Amino acid sequence: MQKTTVSISQDAQYFFRLALDAEAGENPQSVLEYFDRAIALEPGYAGAWNEKANFLDLMGDLDAALVCYNAALTIDPGAAEAWFNKGMTLRKMGRDQDAVSCIDRGIELALG
Repeated sequence: MQKTTVSISQDAQYFFRLALDAEAGENPQSVLEYFDRAIALEPGYAGAWNEKANFLDLMGDLDAALVCYNAALTIDPGAAEAWFNKGMTLRKMGRDQDAVSCIDRGIELALG
């Protein structure tokens, strides 16, 4: 699978970094707002969708996390990390067969 180079604006990258930095804080709403601002500026920012999904998973909102993983994978179907992360979320949901399929896809992509 051929990699596509995507240019992400500095503003979107700024809000993405703010979100990652804010994850250590005590205000989950701020984290989500920063991710949402990055995504609003760059809807095709697969990395931001993936990290937002990771945060939602951590917060226990597994259904919303899956929506974000799916968005990331629609943008970048070759994102090994997003496939793996989606699989781990599916595993938490008890969807073991789907989880194994996603995790395997992530490993396959990561190994090339």
